[in-house]
Amino acid sequence: MGEDERAIEVFQKAIDLNPGHVDALYNLGGLYMDLGRFQRASEMYARVLAVWPSHWRAQLNKAVSLLGAEEAGEAKKAMKEALKMTNRVELHDAIAHLKQLQKKKVKGNGAADGEGAFIIIEASKFKTLSEKTTLRQDLASALQIRVFQRVTRLSKCDVELLKKEMRDNDVPVSYSGTGVPQKSVRKPNLEQILRRLLHFLKPEAFQGAVKAINERILSVLDRTGSGRVDMGMFYAILAPICIGQPEKRKRVAYDALLWRSVNDDGAGPSQIRKVDALDYIRLLRAIYLPTGGSSELHEVQGEMDISLISFSVFLVMFDDRDWGFGILSTLMKLETGDRNRHGDHICSVCRYPIIGSRFKETKSCFSLCSQCYCEGKVPPTLKQEEYRFGECISESEAMKEKCGCFTVQSNAAT
Repeated sequence: MGEDERAIEVFQKAIDLNPGHVDALYNLGGLYMDLGRFQRASEMYARVLAVWPSHWRAQLNKAVSLLGAEEAGEAKKAMKEALKMTNRVELHDAIAHLKQLQKKKVKGNGAADGEGAFIIIEASKFKTLSEKTTLRQDLASALQIRVFQRVTRLSKCDVELLKKEMRDNDVPVSYSGTGVPQKSVRKPNLEQILRRLLHFLKPEAFQGAVKAINERILSVLDRTGSGRVDMGMFYAILAPICIGQPEKRKRVAYDALLWRSVNDDGAGPSQIRKVDALDYIRLLRAIYLPTGGSSELHEVQGEMDISLISFSVFLVMFDDRDWGFGILSTLMKLETGDRNRHGDHICSVCRYPIIGSRFKETKSCFSLCSQCYCEGKVPPTLKQEEYRFGECISESEAMKEKCGCFTVQSNAAT
């Protein structure tokens, strides 16, 4: 604690000599945050903003420190100001964090400062206006995958890099428990491969990505605890959440399953076995859609259909919404639109500006953000027997739909 106090003195002296010393003010704010002195921290960040009004990091930290000081209303205002400055991913992560904290404080149907009251509606009462509207359950799953993409930064890794790794780097062949030769590496060697794939990350962010991949993917892939990773299966698991057109991601996944096995003569096969495709799909679902994933994994045992399947057959299996990974289409929608803003529209439950898709209830005309929609939250004053939602990915799209409605109505009138 003594060192912290000395550091405060050093920063304070620098500020006394130069009251507009942005670095000293900003770093002192961070130090106060670490010590839990949130009110003082918010004051430091406010002083940074007085000197440098467009300093979005100071604005973001001001919002977080105000929340720590239990000034939720002011924190929300500060966050809205930060959103006006930039659209960086850190802000979206912070908003998600603020919402989680708000959810812990506002339990049941309670509300904070007259805002945030809600009731939770069962999924069967949430209807969609058309097939274009994302189902509530699908959105919840896709949002979780999107979080994993951001934590690992795989959303910035081009799927072509996986192909390059398979083409340019030799991986030793070893024998699995079933006696089938496969290309695998030990976990420490896998980190070197990940470093090439995520070459754009700083050391601290890279370690965070490795930790997340280990917890979510490797814990499932290495079910026997052998310490080795089946690299073909690993690349195939990564492919759907890397950057690239959906068909390219699926093609790389198929190619990775081709690459993972070798024939008795040492050559690679031209098609994959159906049992390998089934194993892959179940692993994919167990990792990214964990509900019921463990039981699915056990079903692999005994299913040894070694017939070969083409890429077109693999696509049918992959795209199946019930048994495959059809959630990819919803994930793609999030990737292209989850930073879209909707002008002055705010969520009728959490009261935050809506970023991403806006879900508009057609009868009562209230709007929900993606998170509140997938959690089934609606304002308690708007209780109905059922709710029917349309999805606006962008306001330009919403405007086109409005114009279309007006055209239909005018034609009907004439």
